[in-house]
Amino acid sequence: MGRRAALRFCTCFLPERQRGPAAGTFYGGHGIVGAQVPLGVGLGFAHKYRASDRISVTYFGDGAANQGQVFEAFNMAALWQLPVLFVIENNQYAMGTSVERSAAVSDLHERGAAFGIPGGRVDGMDVAAVLQATEEAVAGLRAGNGTAAAGNDDLPLRGHSMSDPAKYRSREEVSKMRKERDAIEQARQPCSTAAMPTRTR
Repeated sequence: MGRRAALRFCTCFLPERQRGPAAGTFYGGHGIVGAQVPLGVGLGFAHKYRASDRISVTYFGDGAANQGQVFEAFNMAALWQLPVLFVIENNQYAMGTSVERSAAVSDLHERGAAFGIPGGRVDGMDVAAVLQATEEAVAGLRAGNGTAAAGNDDLPLRGHSMSDPAKYRSREEVSKMRKERDAIEQARQPCSTAAMPTRTR
């Protein structure tokens, strides 16, 4: 909890979704791996039932991609043609286990293929590429084209938490990623050459 912050404000989004930081738009925030995916499908059903142009964007990682409830959610979303965008964040290591060791098919964006869910692979370290892929997917969903999936290949520069020493990766690998694949630095470079405001002007 933040120091001197009102406990009521910090926790009110848990029992009452219409107030607090989430303001009724964020429905995750629990510790069950992959449990947000069926919830996201339920939100997609609500949007379609109400004939809304809203869509449900459901994020989950490579670890959650192996959970049975995720495949059940895929099936239901595809069966009912719900406006759900599944964003699979492939961090390469699910709490220390590489995707190659835990998944028969390591191209996670293909997970929805068995259900007829189209998917695409995106460089998660390229902000512009992620934005473009997202805009295209959202446009398709709002046009009534059913469900879509996107696999973002990310390269985390730190462990999953402060208690994760990330010993499953070498220092050389992390150093190489910082120098060559840092998403913030990659986004900063084109901005620095464009006519954009800076700290001095």
